[in-house]
Amino acid sequence: MHKLRYMALGGLLMFIGMLMASVLMPSLVAQRDKFGEIECTKLTVVDGGDIFVWGEDLTSAVILGTRDTGGFIRVYGKDGPGTGVGIYGYEHGGGVNVYGKDRKSGVTLRVTEHGGHVQVDGKGDGSSVIAINEYGNGAVSTWDKNGYRQ
Repeated sequence: MHKLRYMALGGLLMFIGMLMASVLMPSLVAQRDKFGEIECTKLTVVDGGDIFVWGEDLTSAVILGTRDTGGFIRVYGKDGPGTGVGIYGYEHGGGVNVYGKDRKSGVTLRVTEHGGHVQVDGKGDGSSVIAINEYGNGAVSTWDKNGYRQ
């Protein structure tokens, strides 16, 4: 008989808990939509997670995240993904990408397996690279808009 009372009391408590959750959850979710300010001493992003901070126009954004190769920060301009800046860590070190409005032109600064690497890409598909090659020597290469080495 005592078991039956405890089971009935447990069922009643569970029902009350579910009822409270269904009433409170929409207000909790609504409160998470927009924050005026967030202050913390440490922020940790793990397991391929991302934190998005969108501008009012929903195209500009700051994204903090992690991937298998390391952490990254992306800053999108008002024209959305493809414009802006990316800072990332990966197997050989780190890198910075800066892209223009046309989503083609830009600058890449990174560390490769041989050393430093700087690449500049133009609007007309031309490209220049200053890098350390596989022999440990400095190298400068340029390509025209047709992909021919100059």
